[in-house]
Amino acid sequence: MFALVQDLLNTTSDDDYVNKSARAADQLTTAQLSRKVPGGILVVFDGEVDHPAKRLVGVIKAEPQNGFTRTNTAGSLGLEFLEDLILTPQAKLYKIGVFVEMDAAIAAGINPVAGFRAFIYDDGMTISNRDAAAQYFYEGFLGCGFPQSSARLTKKFHSLTKEFIRDLSIPEEQKADLYTSLYTYLKVDQASTVQVDQFARQYLANDHMRDAYEQFMKARDFPMTAVPKDLAEVAPNLRLRKLRFRSDIRITGPAEKFNELVQMKVIDAIPVDGQPGSDDKWTQIVIRDRIVSQE
Repeated sequence: MFALVQDLLNTTSDDDYVNKSARAADQLTTAQLSRKVPGGILVVFDGEVDHPAKRLVGVIKAEPQNGFTRTNTAGSLGLEFLEDLILTPQAKLYKIGVFVEMDAAIAAGINPVAGFRAFIYDDGMTISNRDAAAQYFYEGFLGCGFPQSSARLTKKFHSLTKEFIRDLSIPEEQKADLYTSLYTYLKVDQASTVQVDQFARQYLANDHMRDAYEQFMKARDFPMTAVPKDLAEVAPNLRLRKLRFRSDIRITGPAEKFNELVQMKVIDAIPVDGQPGSDDKWTQIVIRDRIVSQE
């Protein structure tokens, strides 16, 4: 896509621009590998922004809708059906990518990427969860990625470590202890950095688990060096601990009090109504507090 952006910026003929911009639609089609991705209309545009003027090329993917417009012919009111309306106030699915030429001299040099900035808007993305952005659009189609700031790397450390713990072949009660350890490492520990081998040494039970964790993080391109700890993006994920049982019973509580007030132990299933207990295991939970309300 970046090569096409350069080509479009240097195109002077309207006919050539139309023909070349059609390549963007072909590239988007190639990037949409899943059948679940909705179709849409792709708008390609160019222009200028800022002062002194900086050239730009942008794309908008919008999901079309149908609707009506009011007509007034010879004093008679009517409705006219319209197809493929885009960017209406009710439109929920649209995505925007803009490439701005920040420095024309650098953009014309041996490393043209350094002369541009890319801006992405995705209706599914929020400040607290940038990962909700559609990867097929910003990466597969536009060839962009998020800057690896310390806040983003800290959140990535949290999400990847949770994924590793979730997939371990150990009892759920042991996983609960590891989730608590992860919270402690990020929120309570006063260290200014997070590091894969440090977490492994402090909280993982044996060498086999530690080696598996480090290989897991390497495979997902997480740095093995110390990363400055910045909780700005991960803070919402550290507020609550949640437990869910197979029967859909759920327990939720403040993460900072969970380990102190909630005690869990695996026990053998207890006979009910004179029936022998099953071979299954139960979870015995003690909450060091009283019920104050129920719904």
